[in-house]
Amino acid sequence: MIFARVLLLALAAASPVLAQTAAAPPASPLAQAFYEFLMARRMDAGGDPAGALAALERARTLDPGSAELAAELAAFYARQNKAELAVSTAGQALKLDAKNVEAHQVLALVYSAWAEGGAPPPAGQTVAAARLSAIEHLTAIQGSPLMATDPNLQMTLGRLQLRAGRADAAVPILERVAAQAPWAAEPLLLLYEAKIAAGKLDEAEEALVAAAQINPRHLAQLGQFYERQGKWADAADVYGEAVKTARGGASRDLHMRLAGALANVDGGGARARAVLNELLKTNAIDTRALYLLSSVERAEGDLAAAEAAARRILATDPTSVTGLRALVLALFDRFDYKQVVEVVAPLAREPAVRAKGREAEGAAVLVQLGIANQQLGDYDAAIAAFTSARALTPGDREIEAYVIQAHLSARRFDRAEALARESLARTPDQPRLVRLRAVALAKIGKVADANKLLEDAVAARPHSRDYVVGLADLYTEQKRADDAVRMLEQARKTFGDDETIAMRMVTAYEAGGRLAEAEKELRRMMSDDPLNATAMNSLGYLLADRGLRLTEAVDLAQRAVKIEPDNPAYLDTLGWALFKQGKVDEADAPLARAAGMLRGNSVIQDHHGDVLARRGKSAEAIAAWERALAGDGDQIDRAAIEKKIKTARARQK
Repeated sequence: MIFARVLLLALAAASPVLAQTAAAPPASPLAQAFYEFLMARRMDAGGDPAGALAALERARTLDPGSAELAAELAAFYARQNKAELAVSTAGQALKLDAKNVEAHQVLALVYSAWAEGGAPPPAGQTVAAARLSAIEHLTAIQGSPLMATDPNLQMTLGRLQLRAGRADAAVPILERVAAQAPWAAEPLLLLYEAKIAAGKLDEAEEALVAAAQINPRHLAQLGQFYERQGKWADAADVYGEAVKTARGGASRDLHMRLAGALANVDGGGARARAVLNELLKTNAIDTRALYLLSSVERAEGDLAAAEAAARRILATDPTSVTGLRALVLALFDRFDYKQVVEVVAPLAREPAVRAKGREAEGAAVLVQLGIANQQLGDYDAAIAAFTSARALTPGDREIEAYVIQAHLSARRFDRAEALARESLARTPDQPRLVRLRAVALAKIGKVADANKLLEDAVAARPHSRDYVVGLADLYTEQKRADDAVRMLEQARKTFGDDETIAMRMVTAYEAGGRLAEAEKELRRMMSDDPLNATAMNSLGYLLADRGLRLTEAVDLAQRAVKIEPDNPAYLDTLGWALFKQGKVDEADAPLARAAGMLRGNSVIQDHHGDVLARRGKSAEAIAAWERALAGDGDQIDRAAIEKKIKTARARQK
């Protein structure tokens, strides 16, 4: 029965006599039930829940077939936080009337509270099941006037659909709510989430922008969205606005986000530095601010300032892994591998203790230590560092690749191949490990196996840049220049042109003796970017190594060194070009610096040995050539170096 009919019956039964005697209840059971219902409402509003409950129970006794009364009692239980009673009573209401709107509403709100953390679900009830039940009951009344006029219920349904992974169902619901309540930011925030989940990033941005316009406190979230999209200028603008509009002053985190965004904007380094220095005035030992400041200084090319900021962290806490990482990165940019080894030594001695709680960061520092040791030709130390890094982050396949690469550099090809094979048995689809195994197979003489490994990989995954470029590298190493160029041209068509592919093309042309084409490629790169030091250096070395146009070779190398004064590869090219010109004394300084920084680089050690020998320093020349033989072995003629050592020793006698 519905209460409209009950009300009519109550009015019909009310005689003039009853009207004059207000205390007497209606004689009809239905009318009396309605009277008790009204009394329950009055008592509940007046703060008498016990009286309200008693009145509702009397009403149900008088009219046990009323779904409305059962639903009212269920709603009362819900308001009293008696969720399970509310659910069972609302269920009774739906048995009486499957379309009862209030019963569906009660069930929807109780189940949504269980699903969304508003209350713990009872035993046997899961969050996922509660969410689906809430969706079911709200969907059942979606066409009702209640849902049409209650944006909160609609928003609850949209949120539940979103949390259930049904973004497509959530979007139209939330769009309607946002249109009905244009002053509210919350439906727009949920719509933003739903659009993200549906992969509609542009529409998601529109929703979040609208939310931030309604409430500026959402500007920070908009900034983070731009960060994830790599839209650093937009992020910086939004964070800047958030800082200005923040009530009671912007938080340090918001200032940090502003500085981080500015650091990624071309020309934003100075502003980022200013923001960070202002923060450091109020907290001079803020590790996060100092780390970011060091990163900004590195990006701006002020390596001394970058190192100083990192050392400020370590001065406060000598055990700080964050400070150590900042310092190591600054030293790496200076190619100061010896000092890297020195400063990381304490961490290397007890990595698990020193990096506890910051294992990923500690592993990154140990990887840098391993690379530094490789550059210095200490392969055992490099392998030990990489192995320690792997122990800190055992699931990191990239660190396994570093271990294998170190064995390759140490010319332990069998061991490198075995390690790569074992790792691939655990995780087969690892392009870098496949490439390293192919290199190792080629080094131990199994060239056909190496080629097949990568050729099969390319056939299976023709859109994998790693495999296509890796196969090109393998062909280049084997002097199969035409095949290498073909693969690289395929890479350009598939992945687009960039400096990595261009430089590999140059190497392939050189391997095939196609020097004019190599030079043309390098000059194209310099034309596109007149400050491309990599291309300058490569062309300078190409000319110097072949004794061609040595004046230009020296000029190119000098220009590259001016851009990166500490780059050992550029210093080597300059020294080698001067040596080829016959300027042996001038050649010694840049080559000595390069050889000191890259003690494991066989080519550089060989070059320095030649300079030292020409200057009459036989013992030092022999030592340099021996380092060349013990180094990475790349691009050297071992027999020729051994002959030079033999000749120099004979002269010493």
